[in-house]
Formats: sequence, structure tokens, C-alpha cells
Amino acid sequence: MPDCYIALGGNQGPVHETFSLALERLDQHPDISVIKTSHWIETAPVGDQTTDPFLNGAAHLSVSLSPESLLLELQQLEADMGRVREVRWGARPLDLDLLLYDQLIIRSQNLVVPHPACWYRRFVLDPLSEIAADVIHPEKQITIQELRQRLLIKPFQFVLAGLPPREAALLIENLQEKYPKVQFSNWETQGSATSITPEPTLIAWLGTPASTTKFEDLPLIPRLDLSDYQNNTERIVHVLQSALDFQ
Repeated sequence: MPDCYIALGGNQGPVHETFSLALERLDQHPDISVIKTSHWIETAPVGDQTTDPFLNGAAHLSVSLSPESLLLELQQLEADMGRVREVRWGARPLDLDLLLYDQLIIRSQNLVVPHPACWYRRFVLDPLSEIAADVIHPEKQITIQELRQRLLIKPFQFVLAGLPPREAALLIENLQEKYPKVQFSNWETQGSATSITPEPTLIAWLGTPASTTKFEDLPLIPRLDLSDYQNNTERIVHVLQSALDFQ
């Protein structure tokens, strides 16, 4: 049976009890077995849609369902527990994300596996590394523990790529005010990966098909496609928050 990993989150109502009930429901399903769970950790909310802290955790499942069927089960369970999908980053009683399904890489209209943000979010990696430290991320090709350790290296290096120099400089100035301890730079002005030491924690590609630097040209592990966020500094800040602030 395939091994799957899910993330649990919530900040509304009796979250501990909700987690316990959700895991019990999953384990009672004839095609799902709950193998192991992490400790629950309290984390700061990302964004400004809610000020209440979240409880986060991870669980290891063994399933005989297809990835799509498992996703439907998770979404139905969320709905049963009162989840209403209206506000991104908003308060919720239960959030269940499918992080990994064995070593499959899936890109469909309804499902992306591995979860596209699981490799840089501390509130995901901290509990996940507790139960899946040696599991290989199928795209990044390093372990979950190694992904987490990368985020702990100081200074945190956040590199922008794919933008015209002036645009990049203005964005860096804006971000630096919000995160003075983060080391920001522009990939195009660095010349090459060898001039950024150690390897950047994250390289945010904000380019277009016409950009000189292509997403595929960037190093595999730190690269992150944020091209949909070109004119949305707030969303870029959310990415930084999730990589930096978890408690």
C-alpha cells in the first residue's frame, strides 16, 4: 500500500479534539490506515486574515486509494468538520493537505503532488521531519530533514530572479524593510550561482516567458516559481513568512 503524508492545521474551535477526531475517522476508513502522527506545534498565522495562532502537525498514512480519491476523502472530512473555503489564510477548524503520495509527481487541474509549498514552509516541515525525516522529496531529491535544515541557515538568503534590474531593486528595498535580517539579492546581478555562497535558501522566479533568466536555468533545490505574484508584494511576503516565522 502506498505511503502518504498529510499536514493538519487549524485555529478555530477545539483544534486538538478536531485533529483527534479527524485521524480517528481516517483510520476507520477501510482503505486508510494511520501509521504515525507528529507532535502538534503552535504556529503564528500567515497573512493578516486571522490573528489566532494555528495548531499544526503531520500524519503518515498507508492507503489503497488513488491520489485523487484520497484528496476527495480529505476534502470531505474538512467539510464535515466545518471547513468553509472562502478566505485564503483565514481562520479554519481543520485543514488537511496531501503532501506526498509515495514518490509520485502529479500535476493535474485538481491535484498537485508533492504539495507545491511543503518544501519551504516551516509549519509543515517541522512536524513532517519528525515522522518522515529520511523520506526523499520526489522533485527536490533531498530528504525532508535536509529541506528543513536549509531554512535554519543564517543569514536566510532570498534571491529574486527574472525581473528587470530596477523592478528587482525596488522590490528588494520594500522587502528589506519588512525583513531586515534576511539577505536579499538579484540573481541577474550576481552573475552565476557560484557567486552566491552558500546556495540561496530560496530563489523566487518572478519572470515571464520573455525574461532572460528562465525558471529551468535556476538551481533545482531553492527555485520557486512565483511568476503569478509579480505585482503582489503581499503574497511574496506570505511566502517569506511561512519560511521564517513559524512560532
